Amino acid sequence: GEMIMTGAIILAGGQGKRYQKQKQFELLNGIEMWKYVYQKTIEVIEQENVIVVGVDVVGGGVRSESVQIGLNNLPEDCSRVVILEAARPLVTVDQIQRLIEDDSASTTFALPLVNTVIGRDGTYFNRTDFYDLLTPQAFDYRLLKQAYDTGNYTDTTDETIVMYMEYGIKPHFILDGENLIKVTYKRDLEIIKQLLEERDKE
Repeated sequence: GEMIMTGAIILAGGQGKRYQKQKQFELLNGIEMWKYVYQKTIEVIEQENVIVVGVDVVGGGVRSESVQIGLNNLPEDCSRVVILEAARPLVTVDQIQRLIEDDSASTTFALPLVNTVIGRDGTYFNRTDFYDLLTPQAFDYRLLKQAYDTGNYTDTTDETIVMYMEYGIKPHFILDGENLIKVTYKRDLEIIKQLLEERDKE
């Protein structure tokens, strides 16, 4: 088919409240964490179509603002957009490629839950009914931008919910992502450094 133009947004604008500092600039093997994700992204997406929110442009106060800033900074003839997080530095080039090639309007990595899930009221949920959503995710650029342009989505935790609320589009799940660990707390960075060392030995 014709060349579809893909853009990417790398979210690196977080304040790091739980982490106590901006983790996206922490070093992994001497490289800032966001750059780890960036270097993999530009292997499969044209460099000028990759926006690092928090580095190339100033990030928003919350995630959805940062996504919107990213969408507004991508070329308008973009047809697909991959949204990545600097805080998940172990993403692979192959995973990014799979998101680009998937033709669903909303695509996400997901894994079965490993922990028991309980509601705050003490109700237990059957974990086999649920998936853990992971990023990166990919979307039809025009539809996602149109949804955000309505101004109705100002505090969402991921974009598949925006596509579902606006259009009723359910995400297509790619069941993979043990490596997509998110750096939330200081201890997470140590785990990731160990995983990287093991990966480099292979």
